[in-house]
Amino acid sequence: MKTAYLLAIIPVSLLITGCDDTESELCRYYVQNDLDKGKFESAIARLADESCQQTYPTNEYLVDVSSAYLGKSGLTLPVILRAMIEDETATEALTFESFVAEITESATPTALSDLDISRTSLDEYLETNSCKSIEFPTSAQKTVCLITGFIDVLKTTMAIDALTGGNVAAWAANESGDNPSMLRSSCALKYSYEHKTDNNFSTPYNNCETGVTVDNSEAVTFIASNGSEKTYNYLTISYQGEPEYFLESTILGSTIFTKNYCEVDYAICTDTDLNTCYSCPLSQSEKDLNVKDYLLDALNSGFDNIEAVIKNSGQDSEIDIQQSIDDFKLEIKSEGCSAVPEGEDCFTMDDIINYLNKK
Repeated sequence: MKTAYLLAIIPVSLLITGCDDTESELCRYYVQNDLDKGKFESAIARLADESCQQTYPTNEYLVDVSSAYLGKSGLTLPVILRAMIEDETATEALTFESFVAEITESATPTALSDLDISRTSLDEYLETNSCKSIEFPTSAQKTVCLITGFIDVLKTTMAIDALTGGNVAAWAANESGDNPSMLRSSCALKYSYEHKTDNNFSTPYNNCETGVTVDNSEAVTFIASNGSEKTYNYLTISYQGEPEYFLESTILGSTIFTKNYCEVDYAICTDTDLNTCYSCPLSQSEKDLNVKDYLLDALNSGFDNIEAVIKNSGQDSEIDIQQSIDDFKLEIKSEGCSAVPEGEDCFTMDDIINYLNKK
């Protein structure tokens, strides 16, 4: 694909100018060397040292933290640009489905949490989580806002992959929209999103695709080794008689990402049929990785941030990116976003769920 000249729109080290190997800048030198050579774990370890952070002007070390975690996720800028720009020699048209499928092939097992840290680091650098709030951005801020846009779109691809049970290629290839994992996952998300504004929900809940039912909801509290507690609703959702289990955060109005099964003290279950085993939260920290944030919020903010930086540029590379985004929007929402009032998000949860189930 056309990526050789596309990378010119992003400085290789984002913001940090080249540094020599004088004693005061030695850590920065080694961090940049690690990033250049793909030694992302090493860069992360160096950057965790406060004395290393102090070799950077103000808080610019956070940009390298973001770069290191982005690299660790397997989803570097060349990866996303290759997937987002249609190759003139390609035999098949670029679609958002094919974009998601290509991106997920490069993702590492820790991509979900890595992308979250990468994005949060840039928010901390900008001192805001919304580039829209920066009235007169500097060139450095524009660059970082562009990167946040790409990271958000990557987060959405990871959410879709998780909703398909890790088989996004099968979902992309299936035109009928009857992917069992997606049907159950999107039902859990719909239930959670609607439940936040209506506490009178009861089970069974049938307001999903035909044949998909939320059979049961029970409260479960996980207790970490430090004594902190997190309570969710444990959802049982069936399709064609086969159940799948989800954790709902009523505070967030979303399901959360889970991995494996565990007991309420987070001890991994060796026998998942035990009544004391539950889908295990992916994050044990105070902040949950929730599906709504990765799927709906990230997609809206991702496209917004990219477009805000590249609009009216006139450069061929950025025109190509804008064309891809325009096509993606029409694919996800058939009427597109042109009629959406200024300042409002393009996509709603219903738009996303309909798209995921190919309605």
